[in-house]
Amino acid sequence: MMDFMTNIGASSFNNRCSYDVFLSFRGEDTRMNFTSNLNGFLNMMDINTFIDDDLPRGEEISAKLLEAIECSRISIIIFSENYASSTWCLNELVKILECQKNGQMVLPVFYKVDPSEVRNQKGKFREALVIHEEKFKNNIEKVQRWRAALSEAGSLSGLPYKDDCAQFEFIQEIYKVISSAKLNCAKLLVAKYPVGIDNRLKDVINQCLDIHSNSRCIVGIYGLPGVGKTTIAKAIFNTIHYNFDGSTFLENVRERSKTNDGILQLQEKLCCEISGNRNLKVGSISRGINVRIKRLHCKKILVVLDDVEKLDEIDKLLENYDWFASGSRIVITTRDRRLLDTLPKDWHVTYYKVEELNEHEARELFVKHAFGRNNAKEEYFELVDQFIHYAKGLPLALKIIGANLYKRTKCEWKSALDKYKIIPEGAIQEILKISYDGLDQTQRDIFLDIACFLKGFHKNHVVDILSSINFYEPDYDIKRLIEKCLITVTEDDELSMHDLIQQMGWEIVREESPQAVKKRSRLLCYEDACEVLIENKGSNEIRGITVHLPEPKNMRLNLEKMKNLKYLEVHNVICEDLEFLPNGLRLLDWNKFSLSSLPSTFEPRNLVVLNMPCSHIELDEHFERCRFEKLKYMDFTSCKNITKIPDLSVIAPNIKKMDFYKCINLVEVHQSVGLLEELEYWDLGSCQNLKILPRKPRLKSLKLFYLFGCDSLDQGMERSEWLSSIGYLIRLHVLSISFKNLKDVRISNLQNLRELWIFDCENLPKAMYTPVCFPKLRSLGIFSSNITTLPEIANIFPKLKILVIHCCCNLREVPRLPPCIQFVYTEGCSSLNSQSRRRLFNQFGKIIGLPQSLACARRIHHEHFVSEANFESESEFDFDEAAYNLTLPGTKIPTWFNHQSVGNSVSFRIGRKLPSVALCVAFNVERKDILSYPDETFACSAYLSFYGFEELLESTDFPMDSSLSFMWFCLFSARAFKRINLDECNDVKLRCEISYCNPKLAKVSIESCGVHVACICPPLQISDVDE
Repeated sequence: MMDFMTNIGASSFNNRCSYDVFLSFRGEDTRMNFTSNLNGFLNMMDINTFIDDDLPRGEEISAKLLEAIECSRISIIIFSENYASSTWCLNELVKILECQKNGQMVLPVFYKVDPSEVRNQKGKFREALVIHEEKFKNNIEKVQRWRAALSEAGSLSGLPYKDDCAQFEFIQEIYKVISSAKLNCAKLLVAKYPVGIDNRLKDVINQCLDIHSNSRCIVGIYGLPGVGKTTIAKAIFNTIHYNFDGSTFLENVRERSKTNDGILQLQEKLCCEISGNRNLKVGSISRGINVRIKRLHCKKILVVLDDVEKLDEIDKLLENYDWFASGSRIVITTRDRRLLDTLPKDWHVTYYKVEELNEHEARELFVKHAFGRNNAKEEYFELVDQFIHYAKGLPLALKIIGANLYKRTKCEWKSALDKYKIIPEGAIQEILKISYDGLDQTQRDIFLDIACFLKGFHKNHVVDILSSINFYEPDYDIKRLIEKCLITVTEDDELSMHDLIQQMGWEIVREESPQAVKKRSRLLCYEDACEVLIENKGSNEIRGITVHLPEPKNMRLNLEKMKNLKYLEVHNVICEDLEFLPNGLRLLDWNKFSLSSLPSTFEPRNLVVLNMPCSHIELDEHFERCRFEKLKYMDFTSCKNITKIPDLSVIAPNIKKMDFYKCINLVEVHQSVGLLEELEYWDLGSCQNLKILPRKPRLKSLKLFYLFGCDSLDQGMERSEWLSSIGYLIRLHVLSISFKNLKDVRISNLQNLRELWIFDCENLPKAMYTPVCFPKLRSLGIFSSNITTLPEIANIFPKLKILVIHCCCNLREVPRLPPCIQFVYTEGCSSLNSQSRRRLFNQFGKIIGLPQSLACARRIHHEHFVSEANFESESEFDFDEAAYNLTLPGTKIPTWFNHQSVGNSVSFRIGRKLPSVALCVAFNVERKDILSYPDETFACSAYLSFYGFEELLESTDFPMDSSLSFMWFCLFSARAFKRINLDECNDVKLRCEISYCNPKLAKVSIESCGVHVACICPPLQISDVDE
């Protein structure tokens, strides 16, 4: 019926409406008849109208009238014969069409005129415009605006009135349209405090809905339970429903679809709201489908289905979708990503995942609920931080917990926090658990295993463990957990989950037996685990145990009664004797295992993962007697008692990963290890006494291999024989190796390398100077080498993203970098002079697009503020990645960083649009102990602070050399800040912080820092300069 134009502002527009209808008309034509009758009827039907009876007339429209138009939901334009003769009416028309673009609905009424006369300015309309052109010949643009407005309004779908039409019936027709539109204007309550909604709303509308497209589109909104899917769907509905002939929001579809009455209610609501007939009844489910098709066929409609769990819930409401007209939209919120893949293929289906709130948004939402205002009380700051950390950005938790804490004392806050850490809030648990309840029994067990024991494990490890338990590949079950947003897979292919989802799993286990600990399937709390283990109260019902003691403690573990134990994780337990381990164990993770061998009665034929870092374990005759038939992963990092890796072809023939990093007393590797067909990962880094390796390795599955820091091996022939065969390891993705005392190594066959880390070489292998020899290489590191030049990196490694050059004292120059480079680290390269460093930085800057100079009004002498670089860019720079990093020797920050300060922070002012930011930090490192811990590192984190909130931008690790000073350049794209809402003027601080630095080893300080940013800082006053 009506053409409505809507954008993101429509939601806020409707909130400020004071009138239902604004009437625009030519008084001399219709005031005393048609318009008067229409206004009276609408008022009688409780339609709140605005009519300009008492306003004084003039050439220009009054401010009161402009305000009335802006504050009306609907404008009715009554085009009559002399409408265009009034400049007042024409100005009203221009304003009305402006408001239409912000969500106002417009209904043209063609009263005894043809729409073509308005659209094409014919007849009386043409005559009026000719007169206006003569009168306003010095302001012809105004008349052109009137012509454009008439053309646009005349093209809108409206209601024509003819002489032979009964006026009362025509007014009734107008009322039907208005009442239906007013009904559809009813606002859904989005949220008491809609924090973070606007940005996500824009994302959905701009990325998924494509309002102006004529295609039929389904948008699936999915995400964690309690993350705000329904809230965003309501905001979408409020914002865009004006675009459609009919619209409806069906809430709680999953719950209401459990009964026939609930389905009927949903069907009736769907039909009634879209058709505008509030008295429509469908009677039965099947009749409801027929009524719906008959009533709604070929209408352009918007349907929002909230909280859908199964496809048949959609089918009972929408059936085959054929009755939707072009341009229709369906929005579905669900916890199940898989559901969206089953939707009809002839519709354009898009997906939107709702992410948790960032720290700034989370704090704002929590504070509003907890204090009923925008700012927290100062004495509560620390507690607020702890609750924010606990909720991890989940709006449901922030809202419920915040409301629970409103007007409570600090003591009550502390008590509540302690309780929530042990027992989650009931209302939160109930909602989060709905997704768990939708799983089958095996999937529930897998979820609980991940929540209790396997979070943070590599996906392949988890698959192998679960396969050995359930006797089938669990890929389908893991995928279902991902689809239901219970778990996620990180970029490193590790399984993760939101902390509150994990706590929900822990609470399910606790509720199995709140009082009798031994009856629970999994023991997690170290007090509970210790009680069962020490007092020998275990049972066959226990599936897994985690014993993480806060401090090292002597304990005797009794596991005899737990024959079905699958998972055992132990930390900080000193055990002088261990007589029994269950043979059904799949995961044994015991950090700092204090014994030299496993129990003699233990038969580890089912063990899949054996992790014993920093332990006293010896791979002696006791270990060699074992048969680890299913063992895939072993970690013996920093085990000082291991001197030999035995014949694993017999002991563990299916091993995939072996980690012997820093086994400083390891001397020999059995020859059979070089023939393990399943081995994919092998780390022998920093095994400084290693002397004997397999001579001719044939590790056809090996993808990651580390052999560096093995000083004893560097002196013998064993390494040469090994390296002569390394070219056969064609599946290698990561190679970290020392080339000390070698002239050349044939590695040209390693076409699949993604990462190459080279140590102690006189010259680089010749293959590295051959174009396209390593076509997939992403990371290249060269350490402690005597090289003087590097290959043409841009040509030979066109996909390189990370370049690390460390302690290459003779290196004179770094050649041109490829366009995809993101991280460059050069330190301890004393032959790189200032000109070389500047050239390197210029290359980096050109890739990113840094502007030549950005002056700050606070810099008094910015006539001298000239870039040391020669970048070709516009005044604002932007780039694709979230952050870039460059590290160079020296501590003098370039003068073109337009904000600089001594110390670890710098302040500036920005406008509403957050710009990209370049940061420079100058460090000084003084090592106190040069010989110990040569690979020790420290971290520097950069935080952006505004309005009392602080957000982490980047955190990077740096090695602690013997004595050095260097600069870290880091560039942050504006895209990294897309959820930050700013005002017209914002004072911002960028702060840097050193962490993970051992003060006994080194003193690390930040000498100064600088920022290169498009700012709006005010000029300094003379008094400020004097000071």
